[in-house]
Amino acid sequence: MPTSAVYVGIEQLKENAQRVFEDARLSYHKLDTMGTPRRLALIVSNLAQRQKEVLHELRGPARRAAYTDQGEPTAAVIGFAKAQGVRIGDLVVKKVPQGEYVFAVKKEVGEPTAKLLPELLPRLILSLSFPRSMRWEGEIKFPRPIRWLMALYGRETVGFRLGSLESGNLTWGHRFLASNPIKVNGARDYFKAMETGKVMVDHREREKVIRKLVGEAAKKVSGKAVIDAQTLAEAVNLVEFPHVVCGVFSKEFINLPKDVLVTVMESHQRYFPVEDTAGNLTPHFIVIHNGDEKHNTVITRGHERVLKARLADAKFFFEEDLKEPLIRKVEKLKGVVFQERLGTMYDKVVRIRGLAGEIARELELDAKTIADVKRAASLSKADLVTEMVVEFPTLQGVMGKEYARLSGEPEAVALGIYEHYLPRSATDSPPRTVIGRILSIADKMDNIVGCFSLGFIPSGSQDPYALRRQIQGIIGIILENKLPLSVRKLTDLSVGMYRRAGLEPRPPKEVKKELNDFFKTRLRAQFLNEGFAYDIIDAVLVSEVDDIVDLRARIVSLSEKRESREMDDLLTTFTRCKNLSQPSLGRKVQGSLLREEWEKRLYAAVVEAERDIAEYLEKAHPAIGGVGEADYGRVIKVLADLRPTVDKFFDEVLVMAEDRDVRRNRLSLLNRCVELFLKVADFSKLVVLEGNKGN
Repeated sequence: MPTSAVYVGIEQLKENAQRVFEDARLSYHKLDTMGTPRRLALIVSNLAQRQKEVLHELRGPARRAAYTDQGEPTAAVIGFAKAQGVRIGDLVVKKVPQGEYVFAVKKEVGEPTAKLLPELLPRLILSLSFPRSMRWEGEIKFPRPIRWLMALYGRETVGFRLGSLESGNLTWGHRFLASNPIKVNGARDYFKAMETGKVMVDHREREKVIRKLVGEAAKKVSGKAVIDAQTLAEAVNLVEFPHVVCGVFSKEFINLPKDVLVTVMESHQRYFPVEDTAGNLTPHFIVIHNGDEKHNTVITRGHERVLKARLADAKFFFEEDLKEPLIRKVEKLKGVVFQERLGTMYDKVVRIRGLAGEIARELELDAKTIADVKRAASLSKADLVTEMVVEFPTLQGVMGKEYARLSGEPEAVALGIYEHYLPRSATDSPPRTVIGRILSIADKMDNIVGCFSLGFIPSGSQDPYALRRQIQGIIGIILENKLPLSVRKLTDLSVGMYRRAGLEPRPPKEVKKELNDFFKTRLRAQFLNEGFAYDIIDAVLVSEVDDIVDLRARIVSLSEKRESREMDDLLTTFTRCKNLSQPSLGRKVQGSLLREEWEKRLYAAVVEAERDIAEYLEKAHPAIGGVGEADYGRVIKVLADLRPTVDKFFDEVLVMAEDRDVRRNRLSLLNRCVELFLKVADFSKLVVLEGNKGN
């Protein structure tokens, strides 16, 4: 089986077996699954000898309808008992919320396990599903045709059929090193039989052994093995009884870029490269094989020949690519389709360059850096048409960096080309340079807006274009580096670029709304993962997503102040104003209509609070040139300090005055007051805690 299918099979076999045994009411002490490229194994310890007994309580007629006043059974209860196959005397009366009812209690005796397994095991096998399967024996689907079935319950063989196969107590060991078939006398003898058959069934044990063998082999050539997680995972499920050989390759290839050498060895050949103490690659490689140690010399030579051919190809591609500078390859992107309805990769580069330039200006970078940003954007996709990347697609970005350096481009430009793909996964490192961050945001934003414009919006677990990962990458870059960027402006710019190019499959207004909702969903997940309370997050995320750094600052401040006296005062003030406010009346207050002393004082307090809050928030918002963080601690204090004035206003002033104009003016004043609070959050969404109940 392919290595990926082995892992899928191991995981699914365990999950499905747990469900099958639970549904069958069969208990056990432990259930484990293992696998190799030629087998999947399910081992169940202390499986119960029979099903658990079950009591079924079946409700019949109400007690008053079941018996006469003299206690004699009526026709209704006699018919019920007959239908359930129980005696009248075995019926019981139970009290339920609806009243007293007659119940028939029936005991279902558990079947013996040995009787159930022949029916459960084939169902379990057929329940497995794989991303890629082949159909054989009619409707049976599996990654490869099943060759044998071994099923043992203790020392007894569990007999069943699957297609034309019949289960038994025979298994097959190593393809070359074992005397096959192997008879297994009992379940407890399985591992011993497999050891005799030169098969290490437990994939976890194989991984430990492979790590040890690879490490020891590297030490013998005075080096350290480079153990990539994916390469190791594939090696584990390519063999059943691991052996190791260490080969060498010609030093003529050692000057190829390190990433090229590693990619050729890892992704194509599943070899483990070897480094010296300085981190430089040595002309050695390590291979895990499934053969006989006696043939190590022959096996080594075979791998050396294969690797030499692969490296010779890589060297040829590298030299061909260097015959012209990287910038000369950009024009060729006009022949590479980005997406059928969204133009070519050249069109995409034009959009990235425009968006990256705008981001650089928003960040107020110097002229040289802005020029480097645009240059890196222009070259960002050029390596896609190189011989090397066409042959080894995983090297995109990596070769762009190498070719940019060799073409004489500034180091900052070369690094930006590489980093604009970062992060590639949830565990990958983010871009470390300013240019890399800008290009990464621009590239991902272009991808996301393009897909949303076509209606390719993730739903459920379906996300074929990895848009969730990309938007999470944007969020992570902005938050980690506290970039004062307006998401709304980024969206407008990106949508506008598609629009100017005539690539506008759907109305921009719809795209922007859906994208805003998508950002909110991912931000909510981000903040929940950071440990913030859901109600504080929801209170802050009520408005359109714009400044992500500012959103987080609000959430942090509210979380810190949640149980404080200030928050108690703030919530009370907000609630009292919100309860009477009428947003439809607007926020314009006419000074000439302020009649009472405490409404005048409240108006003055609100104007002063507006001025103070504007000062504390001004430096935070990128839309008005802010580059710092808002002081939301002081904003919360300003809002909390309004409480005494608001309390006196409600005590001394009749809001719903008879004079229509005065009444509307007072309501507008409350609207203006509420608007101040909404600059921080919609506090009505907070779950009020003890100590924060307000009035």
